[in-house]
Amino acid sequence: MLNIKQIITGVIVTSATGAIAWICLTLINVDKRTAITEIKVKENNEMITVLWADFMKRKGEDGNLAGIDVKTDHKVSWKTLLKVE
Repeated sequence: MLNIKQIITGVIVTSATGAIAWICLTLINVDKRTAITEIKVKENNEMITVLWADFMKRKGEDGNLAGIDVKTDHKVSWKTLLKVE
């Protein structure tokens, strides 16, 4: 007959083996997902590089993309903003 010590040892060895197998399978799955993500990032980088190059060709001569400091002929005063007569 098996005594308690042998049963506990068997349970511990079986649990440890199962845990190690689960860890190995998880690491393999993570490695696969990482490889897929790496490929997607490379593809996105290639696409964005082309788009960025096209964007840089189209930008204004002075590099002012937002046009924040562009001079206009609009004159605004507090009277026109508040519509005070």
